[in-house]
Amino acid sequence: MRAWFGAATILAGGAVVLPTMAVAQVTTGQLRGQVIGADGAPAAGTVVTARNTGTNQTLRTTTDANGAYTLTGLRPGPYEIVATAAEQTVRELIQIQIGQAASLDLTIAGDTGTAVADTDEIVVTGSRVSETRTSEVATNVSQEQIRKLPQTDRNFLSFAALAPGVRYNDSETSKGIQSGASTASQVNVFIDGVSLKNKLREGGIAGQQNSRGNPFGQLAVQEFRVLTQNYKAEYEQAGSAIITAITKSGTNEFHGEAFGQYTDKGLTQKSYFDKRDNRPEPEFERKQYGVSLGGPIIRDKLFFFAAYEGNDQNRAFNVDSTGSAEAVAEFENVSGRRLSEFEGAFVSPFRSDFYFGKLTLTPSTADTFDLSFSRRQETDIQGFGGNTSYEYAENKINKVDTYLFKWTHVGENFTNEFSANYLDYIFNPVSLNPNSVTYDYASVILFGGRESTRREVQKGHTLRNDFTYTGFDNHAIKVGARVEVTDIEFANNALLQPRYTFRREPNNNLSFAFPAEARLGLGSGLVQGSNTQIGLYAQDDWDLTSRLQLNVGVRWDYETNGNNNDYRTPASAAAALRSLPATSYFNPENYINDGSNRKPFAGAIAPRFGFSWDITGDRSTVFFGGFGRYYDRNNFNNTIDELSRTINPVGVFRFSTDGQPRGGLPTIQWNPSYLTRDGLLALRASAASAGLPELFAVKNDTKPPVNDQISLGVRQRVGIFQASLTGSYQRGRNGYTNLRATRLNNGLGGCCDTSTVVPLGYSNVLIGYDGLDTRYKAIFFTLDKTYTEASGWGFNLAYTLSKGEQNGGDLFSLDAVTPDDYGWRPRNGDERHRLVISGLVDLPLGFQLSTLTTLGSGQAFRVTDGTNGAESGFNAFTAGYPEKNCINGVFAYCEVNVSLAKTLRLFGNHEVEAAVDVLNAFNNKNFEGFDDFFNNTINPATGQVTDTLDPARIGRNTITLPRRIQFRLNYRF
Repeated sequence: MRAWFGAATILAGGAVVLPTMAVAQVTTGQLRGQVIGADGAPAAGTVVTARNTGTNQTLRTTTDANGAYTLTGLRPGPYEIVATAAEQTVRELIQIQIGQAASLDLTIAGDTGTAVADTDEIVVTGSRVSETRTSEVATNVSQEQIRKLPQTDRNFLSFAALAPGVRYNDSETSKGIQSGASTASQVNVFIDGVSLKNKLREGGIAGQQNSRGNPFGQLAVQEFRVLTQNYKAEYEQAGSAIITAITKSGTNEFHGEAFGQYTDKGLTQKSYFDKRDNRPEPEFERKQYGVSLGGPIIRDKLFFFAAYEGNDQNRAFNVDSTGSAEAVAEFENVSGRRLSEFEGAFVSPFRSDFYFGKLTLTPSTADTFDLSFSRRQETDIQGFGGNTSYEYAENKINKVDTYLFKWTHVGENFTNEFSANYLDYIFNPVSLNPNSVTYDYASVILFGGRESTRREVQKGHTLRNDFTYTGFDNHAIKVGARVEVTDIEFANNALLQPRYTFRREPNNNLSFAFPAEARLGLGSGLVQGSNTQIGLYAQDDWDLTSRLQLNVGVRWDYETNGNNNDYRTPASAAAALRSLPATSYFNPENYINDGSNRKPFAGAIAPRFGFSWDITGDRSTVFFGGFGRYYDRNNFNNTIDELSRTINPVGVFRFSTDGQPRGGLPTIQWNPSYLTRDGLLALRASAASAGLPELFAVKNDTKPPVNDQISLGVRQRVGIFQASLTGSYQRGRNGYTNLRATRLNNGLGGCCDTSTVVPLGYSNVLIGYDGLDTRYKAIFFTLDKTYTEASGWGFNLAYTLSKGEQNGGDLFSLDAVTPDDYGWRPRNGDERHRLVISGLVDLPLGFQLSTLTTLGSGQAFRVTDGTNGAESGFNAFTAGYPEKNCINGVFAYCEVNVSLAKTLRLFGNHEVEAAVDVLNAFNNKNFEGFDDFFNNTINPATGQVTDTLDPARIGRNTITLPRRIQFRLNYRF
């Protein structure tokens, strides 16, 4: 069977496999349909079997009085479907995909005893399976796509961009996905049902924060599904997109694969900035390689699969200051250092290894057992470039282990799936120069050792059970429960050496002659926590009529310790909070915890509803829609500062020429003796108000982030094409941020009045607030044409017209009283138009040409008016968009990737494929890193504005690498 790009193929005899509304599975699929006898009447009592042709495992059921049948718990793969009645048989070959709810209607001919020959088949795989009768907005990505479409570095998440509304971040130092207007933290990825949710920090996926590595070895991924809206109640801890992937398994035949791909500096065009600045082309080399093998241990009973992938990269980043000539001259004069000491190209090495092993046992037709293990480990020296020197780099040591046991049991009219898994995630960034002081000369250079070394550990133990019952006519009912115990360790050795920040602000009497601020860690300790998460759900998929189907579900999630509930507010912190005025957004008592005030949030009840209406009954025109509520969770990092800053306080020293307050915050008159760690410690010992830490406080009744979604759309078959048009609206609430509590005018004015908290031992008070909101409006359009050998071509198009907005800032919203006072504005990353095109075409002599092309109107970035200084509490914000500089000014982002491949078949089922990828074929610039801060102060000596910002000017770097060639060689059997 061959699969590519699209919807189902119509079989001889009129049998069709098309998706229908039924119970979606996290890792399995389902098949429903009707058997019609030779007389045209429903064939009640017909035995229907589904045999996995890879393992020979067979499931069976019997049609009801209406000739209807349902088969659940189908592992993704090829199946032979056989229906037998009155000594007559019909047989079809199909392909079931992950999470798929497929429909197959069968007609038993009265004259031959078999309606379809064994060689006839129908394929329901491809880049975008057209699930016509479903309310979910989902995209399936097949093994064929993963192998054939060009991509930069074998990160299977890159193909998530084939789903409208989803964007893949292909930065050279950080990978990940984002959907809608939600942050990347609100996605979730499941591998064989194991959630890779990052509970520690932003990024959404364990191991993906600031990492150029891949979350899971692509060689071990069989296929995956992207759900962007209206996903059902069985999915948890995501407010935006969900990706559910399944790994490869062994079968009765031995199958193996080996690959290698390579690109380097000699195969890469010199970048725009290297040409502009007359710099030599920096070092660049990427090697990826891997092997896999799967097969039987005991035929029809026990199978194995194992895979390894390596990823070695050397990529140089340029340290190149953006400081003005005046700023650089002042820096060199006062520091005694030359800027040229820091500038240049420095190599950033990355090394990654991925291991995967899996055993599958099928002792009977009713039971399947899976046992698997994966390990991803990597080292990555990064954190420098631009205005940041190589001295400041760190080695980001990353390790993610997963263990899974799964048991699927299929009985009469029911399927039960039980799993137990363990996730062990360690993130350990280590400074290359831990004993060096940090100096930050704003806009010129940051040098010295990175001030923090930390070790963060997330250990998750999860039990899950999903039960599906199909014994009621026209209903498929699914209920499930999940319990996870997460243990977290957080060792944050922050600012063991001081960090000095220098700023040039004439209106605040600041220059590079002395630091505006210094920060120094005053303690070191380990933060530990444990949290039990419980999730319950129920889902009913109801065929109300033969054309109208409903999804009705509800989910409830509960965390015993989501906000560090046992924390006890120190007496001095409680007194400082009570010294501040209560406002409409701040009640001091709601931030003071005696160990019993902070109750778990029990209101995460998430109803979900969907429908699909087949207008004509032939699935050519289907209206669909739905609405639902989707709760996510707050990252551990969001609320841990309350405890961490108590155990590991950070002293804040603000300096000035006269010791007078600046921006409402107290300062100390500068003395050169303070430019050492010992000097700061001596200052702290001699002055009661010197080096006081900031107080962080968490709101006792903090709610988890929630996203309400609604969609309405239509799917239409147009000749050989399948089209879909969907309108989407999403409203996010309860995002976590920090506010200033020490504001003037009884808490409602500018920053800051710290007079009541300084005597109690704190320099300032920041309070947690669940008030970040987003809203997202979009229209999704997709157009698919199935690849067939007869036509020789396939085509997919996904277009997104969207508007994403937010209030507030990010984790800190310090420039207005509350997030609502910021007003609505385009959120960072907002992009009005995005078009993704993929396709495959056969060429003469057995060659194939494929493409993955992405075009965008440009992502918004926040522009800050810093006229009142960097410490002002009332900066003004707007949004900038990059200049549209590709395809005659139509788009700001253009990336055209093409691949030419040739496959040679040797010795029967052995294949050797050689391919050449041309990535960013038209060498588009795709700028990012725009200047987003400007200062309209007047230089009194010249009378001229010292800094202005044109948001449309080019960025500091590019999102994509320049045009490059990549070679791939693959052997399969």
